[in-house]
Amino acid sequence: MSFLKWLLGRPTDRAPNRSMVAKPQLDQAIKANGPKRAMPLNDLEIALKKQDSKALEVALGDAFNNGLLEVSVPVLIDLCRARWHMCHEDVVSALQKVGDISAVEAIEELSYADLAYLNYDNYFGLARKATWALADIGGASAKEALHRIATSPNPVKAAYANKRLQNWDIESNRKRN
Repeated sequence: MSFLKWLLGRPTDRAPNRSMVAKPQLDQAIKANGPKRAMPLNDLEIALKKQDSKALEVALGDAFNNGLLEVSVPVLIDLCRARWHMCHEDVVSALQKVGDISAVEAIEELSYADLAYLNYDNYFGLARKATWALADIGGASAKEALHRIATSPNPVKAAYANKRLQNWDIESNRKRN
């Protein structure tokens, strides 16, 4: 038997590459926004599935350049909770820009996270970014999340949350919900 016949005839245990976003949703995003805007969603999913940090950086850049889509929120939430990459601030920025209320819990969780690659940051920039994202998303659940962060034993993180709560009404024009 030739090598090629063997290679083509052998069973594989690899699952087919399936998108985490349902195909109808992706098709709808392509139809509504064009393939160029919907393509970064597929790239984000591939980076997440492969846990490829370099591919994630590129996919996030493409998503920002082509416009973020609401259909990408579930993937961004999964990326927010993933610990294998170093793009958490970019993911929070993407969720902030989309402004979907379903991201509140994941953003709040990330504000408490102690990520090894951020050990140098005594000012907790990721937590600051998270509090801004929550404030810009707005809505009751985001405000409740800020109240919880404001009770954090970390005084720097608590101060960031308190600042956003103090300015809640002043910054109402920024809120999405």
